[in-house]
Amino acid sequence: MRKVLVHFVGFRDDRYWNAVRIWGLPDMIHEAWDMYAENDIAPGDIIIFANGDWNQKPRSFTVEAARSRETRRIGRETSG
Repeated sequence: MRKVLVHFVGFRDDRYWNAVRIWGLPDMIHEAWDMYAENDIAPGDIIIFANGDWNQKPRSFTVEAARSRETRRIGRETSG
């Protein structure tokens, strides 16, 4: 039988420790609820969101992609 994993999504402040008190340490931490995070979830896993409803749709892009776009934008503004 497969172990049920606990996933924390979007925690950035003291709410993380509140969730740890209730659920224990997470098996996986996801910075954002995106397609990559959704693909890490298996049936029966527990997902704890810092914000939002349990049935929210995952973003189609990653946090890393958004950061990369912002870095490129800033680079273009400062170089030209």
